[in-house]
Amino acid sequence: MTALAWLALACYALAFAVVAVFGAAYLRRSDFMPYHRVAVGRDWEGIDPPVQLLLMALIRVTGAAWLALAGAGVLLLYLLFSSSLQFPHLLAFQAFCLAAMVPPVAVAWHVRKRTGAPTPVVAGAVVVALGLAGFAFAVVSILHAQ
Repeated sequence: MTALAWLALACYALAFAVVAVFGAAYLRRSDFMPYHRVAVGRDWEGIDPPVQLLLMALIRVTGAAWLALAGAGVLLLYLLFSSSLQFPHLLAFQAFCLAAMVPPVAVAWHVRKRTGAPTPVVAGAVVVALGLAGFAFAVVSILHAQ
């Protein structure tokens, strides 16, 4: 594997590591995140118990989905880089990455814009940027191999 391919692999792997950290953080919560408090304008104790139950279910399913997404991404990354890197496979993988990484950033940005809550837009944007950098390094690696 070329140095550019290794850089691509590292960028993608780091992006999925950040997604996994967010997933684990959401799974470990016993109440909502600090930015959720700002967004709803209430402390956790001020939320009715049935709504608390629903919010915790949504927080946990989001965390589980992010962990599953990170696991699937790492598995696909292994499959992509364990053989000769081919552009059609890379393009399909990049589509997966964008479909998985962009919507959470868009939602975080929307919530921040509407409520002023300090949502993790920057962390999400870093994940997207790492995915795009990985794609760029991989494309250049493929082009140099031809």
